[in-house]
Amino acid sequence: MRPLLILTWALSMALAQPPRLTTPEEVARVEVIRRALPAVVKVTGILRDPQTGNEGPTNGSGFFYAPNRIITNYHVVQDLRDITVELFDGRSFPAQIFAVDKGIDIAILSVQGVTAPAQLAFGSSQNLPVGMGLVVIGSPFGQRNLASYGILAGVGPTTAEKNDLDPEVGSEIGDLLFTDARIVQGNSGGPVLDLQGRVVGVANATLGDLSGVGGVGVAIPADLVRQSVSDLERFGVPQRGNLGVTLRNLDELDPLLLGRVGLLSTRGAMIEKVEPGGPAARAGLRAAERDSRGRLVSLGDIILAINGRTVRNASEITQTIARFRPGDRVNLTVWRNGRRLEVTVTMIARR
Repeated sequence: MRPLLILTWALSMALAQPPRLTTPEEVARVEVIRRALPAVVKVTGILRDPQTGNEGPTNGSGFFYAPNRIITNYHVVQDLRDITVELFDGRSFPAQIFAVDKGIDIAILSVQGVTAPAQLAFGSSQNLPVGMGLVVIGSPFGQRNLASYGILAGVGPTTAEKNDLDPEVGSEIGDLLFTDARIVQGNSGGPVLDLQGRVVGVANATLGDLSGVGGVGVAIPADLVRQSVSDLERFGVPQRGNLGVTLRNLDELDPLLLGRVGLLSTRGAMIEKVEPGGPAARAGLRAAERDSRGRLVSLGDIILAINGRTVRNASEITQTIARFRPGDRVNLTVWRNGRRLEVTVTMIARR
């Protein structure tokens, strides 16, 4: 009987031991999730459907970066009322919008009645190697405290439309982080972490299947978010470059009209409107002219290149200009009245 007792004891001890983590990557991943979970919240509120008029709850994710402040996506809290945040332990607290950065789809929430159980710190999103491990934490489909894991699939711009209702949301984001880690409805605003537990991105959208199956996760790079948060904390508004114009892609214009002024390509964008007092207005850039019926009478200045680099369309111009800061001088190559001109525009602070 003694050998049987020893075997039974050994089996019971083996079953009592926690599962072994077999690789350093697995150990790191589990530790990152364990440490980060207390800092991640579920963001909820009431949203009115603009088409039906019906109201109902909706949710996203966010994370503490300061004792009483949370980062999330702008589109998560856009038009939301009665905002609350639910902590990892199930407690809920009211929250208010402190500041927003529509251009990169970021919002800061202020939370009442609680101090952050934990806070997440930013890492750098520069020169991230494709293939590195990434952890995404949030509340997919409203289920809080869930994590997914994948790799950095790539870094770069996208032409896919992420927000059909408001194309200005996220319009100033240039390069994005792409990942095969599962990012679905409810993950938006949650942290994307490296295996040192640093925030390298903020979960934003899914390209493809919105269920996340077969789709590609998209995240806003941490360096862009960190700069925005600093601006919002200090000035209340972002301070990225902005021309103060409305642009129209050349492929939306009559090719015959473009041909008459000597343009044979649709690369670039026309200035449709110029905001008074903005950088473009101060530099003397010209808007299009239209008659009372909205028909184009004369072309506005057409932006062909920024600092000598050819631009493809309005989105690329917006995203490129957004990389500059107040005081920066930017050289634009424009086409006006059949000839090429060089115009220097100085970025100014937003208010």
